[in-house]
Amino acid sequence: MKMPTNTFIKTDSKMCVDKSLVKRRFHCASKTYDVHATVQKEMAEALVQMAAWHMAPYQERMLELGCGTGLLTQEILKRFSAEKLLTNDLVEEMAGKVEPIVLASDVASHQFIGGDAEQLVFPEPQQVIWSGATIQWIEELKPFFAKLSDLLMDEGYVVLSSFGPDNYSEIKTITGKGIDYKTMQQVIESASDEFQLVASKEWHRQLWLESPMDVLKHMRYTGVNGVAASQWTKGDMAQFQEDYQQFAQLEGYPLTYHPFLLVLKKK
Repeated sequence: MKMPTNTFIKTDSKMCVDKSLVKRRFHCASKTYDVHATVQKEMAEALVQMAAWHMAPYQERMLELGCGTGLLTQEILKRFSAEKLLTNDLVEEMAGKVEPIVLASDVASHQFIGGDAEQLVFPEPQQVIWSGATIQWIEELKPFFAKLSDLLMDEGYVVLSSFGPDNYSEIKTITGKGIDYKTMQQVIESASDEFQLVASKEWHRQLWLESPMDVLKHMRYTGVNGVAASQWTKGDMAQFQEDYQQFAQLEGYPLTYHPFLLVLKKK
């Protein structure tokens, strides 16, 4: 099994997200994502449940960034309704995944815009901006939150999930490489000029898999991994499997997730 190249490229000593690679990987995983993204589904359910405590069930205009296959979209539309819903994803083909979900709801108007949310210009004003496990791909968080604030009506909300630095800790221990996840507090601080914190939640979750190879397959099927190497040799694979034995327990082989959720209100 070939492992994809690293998600990050180094430019002038700064780690930058290789978004063309992120796009290719999520496109490849689009058919397997929903089956294997169990933690992401739990995050989507918890995020919408938390938001429902603070926001009215009807919102005139909502924007979802990084909608992917629609796991979060589906949960949003179970609890919230909107006159106009705008969805976005880096992978343009995700439009075909999200459209049937929206058509089954009572949303009056829906538009999908493909492309990099960090670079796109979105219609305004919005009442709520949702983002499920997307902001880890944003290179400059402070300017991005300023952009979101400009998109929002007064007292509008940003509702988001992401992962903390312990995400895929086993992979980082073995390879010494991984995605540079920000802490929840760092994300809150990056948003603090524009937003006040309304609610937050953070936890750790371990998936148990039958073998180290199943760990690698799980990451491939969900489109995200922190492994750096263009292509692994047989020796690399054998070494990885040997090194992963240090984590083996009666339940199997763990893969740690470190999710967090935020509800932010425009100042």
